[in-house]
Amino acid sequence: MQKPKTVLHILFLVIVLLLGTSSPLFSSLAVDAAGTPDHIRLTWAAEPAVTQTITWRTGAATVNGQVQYAEAARFGQFPQKSITVSAEVEGLTTNLGDVATHSVTLTGLKPDTRYVYRVGGPEEWSPPYYFTTAPGTVRPFKFLIFGDSQSVNYGVWRTTAYNAYQTNPDAAFFTNVGDLVDVGQDYAQWQSWFNGAQGMIETIPAMPVTGNHECYTPSRSMSRPVLFTSQFKLPLNGPDGLKGQVYSFDYANVHFVMLDSQQSEQGRFMPNMLEDQKVWLEKDLQATQKKWKVVFLHRPLYNNKPGEGDGNIRRTFAGIFDKYHVDVVFTGHDHAYSRTYPLFGGLKADSPAQGTVYVATGRSGTKTYPNIIAKEWHEFFYNPAVEPNYLAVEVNGSSLKVKAFKQSGDLVDAWEIHKQ
Repeated sequence: MQKPKTVLHILFLVIVLLLGTSSPLFSSLAVDAAGTPDHIRLTWAAEPAVTQTITWRTGAATVNGQVQYAEAARFGQFPQKSITVSAEVEGLTTNLGDVATHSVTLTGLKPDTRYVYRVGGPEEWSPPYYFTTAPGTVRPFKFLIFGDSQSVNYGVWRTTAYNAYQTNPDAAFFTNVGDLVDVGQDYAQWQSWFNGAQGMIETIPAMPVTGNHECYTPSRSMSRPVLFTSQFKLPLNGPDGLKGQVYSFDYANVHFVMLDSQQSEQGRFMPNMLEDQKVWLEKDLQATQKKWKVVFLHRPLYNNKPGEGDGNIRRTFAGIFDKYHVDVVFTGHDHAYSRTYPLFGGLKADSPAQGTVYVATGRSGTKTYPNIIAKEWHEFFYNPAVEPNYLAVEVNGSSLKVKAFKQSGDLVDAWEIHKQ
């Protein structure tokens, strides 16, 4: 009974290879797929050491998604003694049609433990995938950062993501600093983005940030980032009205904060969104006891283009970063890779112990800007116009080390911060 279905799967894969990840025909085929689970992705909606959130997509008519999981054995087939959990299913209306989004947060997991899982249901399961929970104690770890992946051809994003993860298979998770796609309400682009992340996003969680392009519609009007918040199940601990867009989480001895800098695009929906985040951010940073504090937001406080950039964002957040000594702020938007001197009050500090380093993370997709330039606050500047790049960050007790690589693997920059 399985042979016809196997033949169809092989035919579908051949069509994918022939059409590429950005083809409109591929997009329509994927949306129309009935019960076949795809776009499988991991995030954390809760504590990374003891939970794992798994989300996937099917055709709109599929309403009974499940996850089966178990501790991973070293060898053998999918464990017979697995646990089955039913998913919450939400309908998602897109410009290509309706789909179903299935999501489960597994709880009660063991820290620092490898699990095997599959999604779907008795009629059709996905292949098995693996994830590893965060350690329950402070341990060294690594994570990946991708600058803006918005593209004309998401094959470039796919190559960047593939090369980064193949080179760093020990990464615990990855993030993208916003503008994951060029038109945030165009579902075809999200299909291409998820296809590009395939091979990584089923194994390590994505903890992304919204950018201005997540708010664009195909007609270039503005909206809330609906397809972002519908597809990524993230912590709901942010300020009211911004839950799932603004959030924080802990991993080992690091406190991570994800902010939303898109006042220009979302102001008519949330006029006080920056001020609301400011109030929330102060409480959030005040409450953490973690050794390291790392913040992500899309638009830079200290830009990489002519002019001063968005001074409102700097006025809103810089004082709080100074007050609670945020160690590093990673940003996107300018498609440049750069890092500032440690800054406090907008001025160069003597060392990272007295200031915050602001890092523009470059680009992982196709889009470049001709007018990015080095500014007076830059200690290092690089224009990735010729080749995309990514960052690998290692946290090891008293040190935080950042390396920037070209897509091909050549080292662009390496630096670190030490703490007693």
